[in-house]
Amino acid sequence: MSPLTGTGTAGRVLAVKIDNVGFAQREQTGLNSADLVYVIQVEGGLSRYLAIFDSAHAPARVGPVRSARQTDIPLLAAYGKVGLAYSGAISGLLPDLAAANLQNITPASASRLFSNGGSDPTYIKLADVFVAYPDLAEAKDVGLRFGAAPSGGQPAVSVSARMPSASFTFTASGTQWLVSVDGHAAMTTDQGRTSADNVIIQHVHVVPGKYTDHNAGHPDNEVFSETTGQGPADFYRDGKVWHGQWSRPATPRRPTTPSTARRCRWLPAAPGSSWKGRG
Repeated sequence: MSPLTGTGTAGRVLAVKIDNVGFAQREQTGLNSADLVYVIQVEGGLSRYLAIFDSAHAPARVGPVRSARQTDIPLLAAYGKVGLAYSGAISGLLPDLAAANLQNITPASASRLFSNGGSDPTYIKLADVFVAYPDLAEAKDVGLRFGAAPSGGQPAVSVSARMPSASFTFTASGTQWLVSVDGHAAMTTDQGRTSADNVIIQHVHVVPGKYTDHNAGHPDNEVFSETTGQGPADFYRDGKVWHGQWSRPATPRRPTTPSTARRCRWLPAAPGSSWKGRG
């Protein structure tokens, strides 16, 4: 059983940076096949996705692929040496990416694995990636547990999470949560409405990043989400919410532990996909 979804079998792991701003929302492909989707704040108060895919049930292609961020490195440390597919990064970050325990996969290093979807968007061919990189780490425990819903919980029709220039709403539909971004229903070109089985709102500190991006002709200050330490968290599954805590040791290779506030019991997720975002 996969430790990332509580279902099926575990395969090798590839993380992909996916664009979700403006027109890119209507060009997303393969997102509903992700085991986990991290919603990460970037410069200008906008957001990007870091989506985790397993070779055991990978879609044909995923995208649009965008640039890596500083927050990606500690988030992925708990997964082992997995692949990170992205299209570019600011110059100061490149040495950190090269030194990280990751297999960097970019159009510059492996152009044959990427395709152009039209005038601009870039997509990655996942089946080809897993053939080209047979040594990517297999899915492992990153802090999730799966099982029946715990007692308690409060009914929840929807939940919203906001960043300075982005907003997300997750609306209950049976056991699923339908995703809306900036007030619009999120859709994929190949899989219909974007949805998740679990939504975890993890309240973290967002601080100035190490680097500044000058590529756009003006400085954009990168930000960094602190994903070690501890803080409040809200867990949504089966049309209900539980309020609790998250914690992760300062050693980033250790997983994040979610728990309910009462007696710190480990909070089980519903088998299936999960979205994680900051509140």
